[in-house]
Amino acid sequence: MIAPDEATRVGRLNPIYLEGRTLQLEAPVARALGLRDAQIVQATVELRGETLRMLINGQMFDLPPGLRFRPGEEIWLRAQAKAHGWLLRPVEQQEETAEQSESIFSVAANPTPTINNSRLLALSLRPPQTPVLMNMFQPAMLDGLLRTINSPELAALFQRMRLSMGALNPGDIEKALQNSGFWLEVFLAQGKMIPLTDNKSLLRKLLRALSEGDIQQKTKIEKALDDVEAAQVESLAAQTRGEISFSMVLPFVDANPVEIHFFRGARRPGEEKPPFTVNIHTNSDHLGEIWLKTSIARSAHVDMMMWAVREDVVNLARRHTDALSKRLRDAGLTMDSMRIFHSARPSLPESWSAPSGAMLDISV
Repeated sequence: MIAPDEATRVGRLNPIYLEGRTLQLEAPVARALGLRDAQIVQATVELRGETLRMLINGQMFDLPPGLRFRPGEEIWLRAQAKAHGWLLRPVEQQEETAEQSESIFSVAANPTPTINNSRLLALSLRPPQTPVLMNMFQPAMLDGLLRTINSPELAALFQRMRLSMGALNPGDIEKALQNSGFWLEVFLAQGKMIPLTDNKSLLRKLLRALSEGDIQQKTKIEKALDDVEAAQVESLAAQTRGEISFSMVLPFVDANPVEIHFFRGARRPGEEKPPFTVNIHTNSDHLGEIWLKTSIARSAHVDMMMWAVREDVVNLARRHTDALSKRLRDAGLTMDSMRIFHSARPSLPESWSAPSGAMLDISV
């Protein structure tokens, strides 16, 4: 889909080229710019005093003498890593367009998204709910990656993006929805400001910040981005079926990540709206692996199912069922049933809901 470095292409000036000449960069400068091999970047020439300077990825550096530019001109360059430094070579406009073809959506000067069918097909065939993004947002995994790149600014953004399990509130959930990366292309197409803590944007920045030798880590981040975009594709496919389907991963600074999936089936003529379901999955260091399925029907009636692999967690949940029912009642909701299973969650169709009747408490 649209990487943050591609977003700046909207409304650009006509590009000029360096007439076959290359711009040489030392390796420390390339690292500071966050360049990756074969990346196409946008550069803008500015006049500071009597010196021409070039702006790339938000950073400015002096141009060597002998290159003819005019202030305000815009150039498209391809970065190339060499043994003794980096080269920036001018690219033709068709190369720039080919770079965009790796995304599902591209935004033109008149921001109307266009779909890349090959990328769309690849993501639609991706297995659902792959664990890559969940693993990437493990606190130890993410902190280790951030230490590798040694970027205090990027680390601070990731810190702001992550929630606190000990102080979680509804406003945090709303903010996490906005930061999930799910809306990035919508923001771009509408010309809105992208949140600094947008998950997908931050993962792309992390990808660019890694060195060329970190192939394994780069592969993990690319697959994590695939997880985000595959969820977007599934959501679009669900819309064509008249369904609501949206998946996201909540990152925490003090707990393992939580995967959430919102779903509502298509409404059939003459029938009531199907239940709205929320599926939650996490593998807690303190409670083990847990799944929770909550179905809300008729606006205020709740059916809940829970699976836990640890017996002590199952017993703990049973002891607090009445307290949970009371808290839901205080919030204007009625818990019709609660089922608790001492096992991993089996594969269940999303349309399944618990039978109506009295509250149940079952273990297997």
